[in-house]
Order: sequence, then structure tokens, then C-alpha cells
Amino acid sequence: MTDLRSRNPTTGELQFDALHESSQRDVADAVEASREAWKSWSRVSAEERAAALVAIADALDAQVQELAELADLETALGTPRLLGEVGRTTFQLRMFATELTAGQLLGAQVDEAIAGPPPAGRPRLHRRWVPLGPVAVFGAANFPFAFAECGGDTASALAAGCTVVVKEHPGHPVLAQKVIALVRGALSQMGHDPNVVVGVRGLSAGTALVAHDMITAVGFTGSEAGGRALFDVASARPHPIPFYGELGSINPVFISHAALEARADELAVEAAASVSLGLGQFCTKPSVIFVPAHDGFVDALGRELQKVEAGPLLGEYPRERFLASVNRVKSVTGVDERVAVTHVEGSALVGSGLLVVSMKDFLAHADALLEECFGPLALVVACETEDDFVQATTLLAGCLVATVHAQEESDQQLVPTLVGALEHIAGRVVLNGWPTGVAVSSAQHHGGPYPASTSPLHTSVGLHAMMRFVRPVVLQNMSHEQWPSVV
Repeated sequence: MTDLRSRNPTTGELQFDALHESSQRDVADAVEASREAWKSWSRVSAEERAAALVAIADALDAQVQELAELADLETALGTPRLLGEVGRTTFQLRMFATELTAGQLLGAQVDEAIAGPPPAGRPRLHRRWVPLGPVAVFGAANFPFAFAECGGDTASALAAGCTVVVKEHPGHPVLAQKVIALVRGALSQMGHDPNVVVGVRGLSAGTALVAHDMITAVGFTGSEAGGRALFDVASARPHPIPFYGELGSINPVFISHAALEARADELAVEAAASVSLGLGQFCTKPSVIFVPAHDGFVDALGRELQKVEAGPLLGEYPRERFLASVNRVKSVTGVDERVAVTHVEGSALVGSGLLVVSMKDFLAHADALLEECFGPLALVVACETEDDFVQATTLLAGCLVATVHAQEESDQQLVPTLVGALEHIAGRVVLNGWPTGVAVSSAQHHGGPYPASTSPLHTSVGLHAMMRFVRPVVLQNMSHEQWPSVV
């Protein structure tokens, strides 16, 4: 077993004291403590769970500046952005609290008894939702608050009545420890067992956590390779469990000829901003842009990307992985490197890049070209005509989000056809907007066909996220009047 050290992404220097990685015994103890806490937490009323979620949000808000500054030291994502991300995190905690108070999604459904034989006749049926049990949540690197230790997976699981064992992310270990301590403190102050949320750390701890027979489901946000390995562990258990993984996503953008004619420069500015947002370390980054051949747009996009200030990625490993993937993609036959990704050996700074390829070469080498480059890089596919768009969708894997830019007066036939094709591969389809930015709301869906996620029926963002961690149970021939302690 080794110690885990925090490393500054900008300087590469070690910082803070070393933290011990969790042993197999530590993982087992954490899960058993979570199971004991679940016995009471699962029976806490919706209103009490709502109050606890608000208390957690209040605890995070009370130290927002300190948390954002600590997160910046470990992620280099910038204090201003991280302040906003804490706000997003507390917003979603309070959103679940509001829903629990309203009682709509987890509300019971009752079919009163009807005398007589079936199919018209039936017994009294009371359908309700019960929490699965202790669940594992893997913190993400690129959103150290909103998708990490106290992010949407943890918030939705707590709202559902589950306890959570968090596998802390090694990219921000000190922040993870701090956030979990705040959550546990808020739970204690509300009179709940602090082991409703516990943490473990270390690579082997993550595998052991998924394999533990008391864990009932897993929420994961991360790489396709890591997520698939854990998915396989969850599926190979004697009693397989749901694995809700958000994995890789190549998010396509299609821009019509009419849209380019009307606003090519504006679209180039917007595309560059979306590609480089967070230095391209968003799961919803627009990865590949399909356009009818239009040098003006491509040139403008290149100029805008060259204006983006170079910066550090999340750490040495993410940087090396990004640079390696860029080198593989740009070496594919037919690829024109319009703007080179800049990186000076020994420096942590990475600049934005732009690659261009023809539709003909894209068709010939789609598998190699559609490698996810998790950083500030865009690939433009120069199509012959818009007729190429639908054909391109047949070569794309499942994605979180797809985007269409079109003109209302000119593209009345193109848009329905293209959206219809994209609905089969994407969890969200955007018209005349950009994919970065996922609203936290009731109707939101953040998921998609594999490899975007391992469970495309479910979302990791929005109110419906908590439905991943409950299951329906029907009580037959029971009424509140007769069995008040049961129904």
C-alpha cells in the first residue's frame, strides 16, 4: 500500500501531507458502516432527508471561498469557475430537497380493489419506491464539486434513501477529504449517523468497493477504460448490480450551409469558446464539427482557437494522455493540422488545436479519427454537401449530446431529418446552441447510448437521477387503515 500525495497541476510540485490509501480491510469496514447507517437512513422520512440535504448545502456554502481555493490548488480550474461550481452543487442538493418535500417522483401509486375475476377485478395494489441500499460513488476529476464526492450522484443517492461510500478522486485528495468531512459534520448536526457518507481512497479500493457484496449500485463519471473495467466487475459479481457510468463521448456538431452563410464568424467564435471551455475538459465538449466545405469558417475557427490562452490540464497523466491521443489522430491519413496543440517539454501549459479532414477521408478512417481527445482540440470534417450529414451519424458512437446549427427559413427539411437520426445516438440534441453547459432541472437527461453511458435509460443530472437508486415494490391487500406501520 502506498501513500497518496496531492500534486499542483501547474507546477507539478507535491503539496499537503500524504494521505493513506485504503486497505481491503478499510474498504470492508467502510461498507459495513454504510450498511449499518442505511438501516436507519432508509427509514428517515422524505422531509427529514430534505432537511439533511439542505444542511449539507449550507455547510458547503459557508466555506465556499476556502473550498474553491483548495480545489484550484489541486485542479488548476480557476477559483472563479470553482466558486460557481460550488453554487451548482448546493443548488442541486436543494433541488432534491424540494422534490422530496413535494413527493412527486417518489410518491406512491394505489390501485384500489375491484371485486370480480381478472382482468377487470383486482386486489388492492400499493406501488411504492424503496432505496437499494449502500451505493458506491466515484468522484470525477474535471468537476471536483458538481460531479465528485458530493456531486449529483451522491446527492441523488442520499435523496433516494441510500447511504454512500465515496471512492475519492486521486486528482484532488485533500479537497475530497475536506468535502466528505463537511458532509459528515452536517449529517451529525442533524442527528443522523455520519456514516451515511463515508470515503475510501486508492485504485485497488475502487475495485474492492464495486466487488463488495453489500454495495447495491455504482455511480461513476470518468474515462471509458476505467469505467468499463469497473462495469465488468459489477456485472461479474455473483449478484450483479447496476453500474451507472458516464464514460467517453465524442459530441458531434452539424452546421448547415445556410447557417454558415448567415453567421460563419459568429459560429466560429462560439465554437472556439465551447471547445476550449475548461481547456476542453468537459464531457460535453464539441469534439467533431461537420460543415459543408467553407474555408471562411475553418479559418475563423483557427484564429479564435489561437487566441485561447494556454493553461494546465488537470494533471500530468491527463496531459500526457491528451497529447498522445492528439498525436494519434493527427497522424491519420488526410488530416490537416491547421492549428497545432502547443506544449513545451517540461511545462504544464497546453494550447488549443484544430484538425481538418475531408468527408472522404473521414469515411475511410472514422474509427481512428473518433478517438476522444480530452482537452482543447477540435476536428472539423469538411463535407461535400449537407447530404453527408446523415451518413456521418451512422459512423458515430453513442454520445451525451449532439448539436445542430441551422436557419429556420432555409432548413425546414434538413433539421427534422438530422434530429431524427441524432436521437438514436445522443442523450440530448441541441438546436442553435452549444453542448457545454448542462442545466440542472427536472426534464434534463445527461446520458446516452454506450459508450456515453452504461445505462442510457438513466440520467446523472436532474431530478430523475435519484430514480437510479430506488426500486419499485408493490404491496398487495394492504391499506393504511389496517397496517399503518407498513403502508
